Amino acid sequence: MSLQLEQDQQSPVQEHLNELTARVTLLLFMTTLATVGWITQVDAILDTVLRSLNPCEAGCLNLFDPARWSALRWMTAAILGFITIMPLLLHQAWSFARPGLLPAERRWLKYWFVAGTLSVFFAVISTIGLLLPLLFDTGHQTHESMKLDARYDAVHMLSIVIAVIWSEIIVACAIFAMMLAGMYGMLNEETADWWRIRIYGVVLLLLLASLPEFGGLALVLGVIAIGTIELCSRKWLHSPVPTFRGHQPRMDAEGGIRKMLMVDCSCSGAALPLPKQLKAPFPIHSAHSLCSSNSEREHLLELALQHRLTDVIISGCSSEPLPNSFKSNCHAIGCSLRGLDLLRTQSHRTLPSPLQLTEIELKIASLQDPWPASSVPQRIFSILEHSSIGELILDTREHSESWGMQIQPEQVLLQLDPNHLSSVLQLIQPLAIPTSVV
Repeated sequence: MSLQLEQDQQSPVQEHLNELTARVTLLLFMTTLATVGWITQVDAILDTVLRSLNPCEAGCLNLFDPARWSALRWMTAAILGFITIMPLLLHQAWSFARPGLLPAERRWLKYWFVAGTLSVFFAVISTIGLLLPLLFDTGHQTHESMKLDARYDAVHMLSIVIAVIWSEIIVACAIFAMMLAGMYGMLNEETADWWRIRIYGVVLLLLLASLPEFGGLALVLGVIAIGTIELCSRKWLHSPVPTFRGHQPRMDAEGGIRKMLMVDCSCSGAALPLPKQLKAPFPIHSAHSLCSSNSEREHLLELALQHRLTDVIISGCSSEPLPNSFKSNCHAIGCSLRGLDLLRTQSHRTLPSPLQLTEIELKIASLQDPWPASSVPQRIFSILEHSSIGELILDTREHSESWGMQIQPEQVLLQLDPNHLSSVLQLIQPLAIPTSVV
């Protein structure tokens, strides 16, 4: 599956790789500069952190491994350098990813960046300033109550701090990713497994790869992290698909599952909106003008991707006026386009009709896919037997041949496949509805 959004420029893969390389090189260079700058101040920073974490007044904090202390100093400087260039990192990531994202994906990524940045600062401040000092102090009091001689390793203490903060950031970013996806309609019971596999997989991979010295504890942390994420996003993981609430997928003659969506497109005001009383066998999505609005086409393409649509039916036109690029994208994701062409029927009227609802229901009843062609006459009959129309006009001609025809408000026009004409006439004969064939 390959999508080419309409505002995108066709570029070879190598050009994208060159752009990515240039951006990553810039970030690495800036991180190196920031790290070198922070290394001159890192001793004072570590001293301040250790004073905050030290549970005893004096004499219990020791340095057992000078080599590890040197490595910790450089790692701390690198982390501070990374945090320093975070605005540049977010800008570069946004600039690189934005052109290939759909509208909801852009909103999701933008607010996830904001939430992730806030979680970094909140995790650092709360962990160093409140959580770990309290835990270390509680542990120290336990040691004193047991008459133990307390000797703490400064390097190990700071390693624990970094591991805890890193775990908090990973879990917080994962939770925000799931919650924002749910808020923007990307996460629901239909797409839950897709999000679980990717988010939980990344969380486990990061925890196991970045905390190797903690061994089995990292795996336990991973299980706890997944449980926490699952609990926090439970509301959206089990929520029904909003667009398809009350509608079920249909099975075609070959046993395939068909997910259908009708777009109530007003064609820039030229087409009348679908009546609110219409009880369509598929959900309805409103649009002002698909042909002229790139944002509305992107939104529809997003719905087709999220809900794995197989059929999109346009109410106003036949779908032919839509841009070829949009048709190609729909074809690439396995979604077929067609239309009811209500504008064609509307062009045959000069006066409004009180039978618009019946006319639209007959249009839908004459659809042959995924419904079998043999059921079309019966479905038309089920509509007409409960209607009160003045005259039914069955038009079996081509569109060009019916140009200029005018019908009265009490008349109902139905464009019908000539192969169904005799069956329909035979079924509706007992209804005594005045019928003419053109």
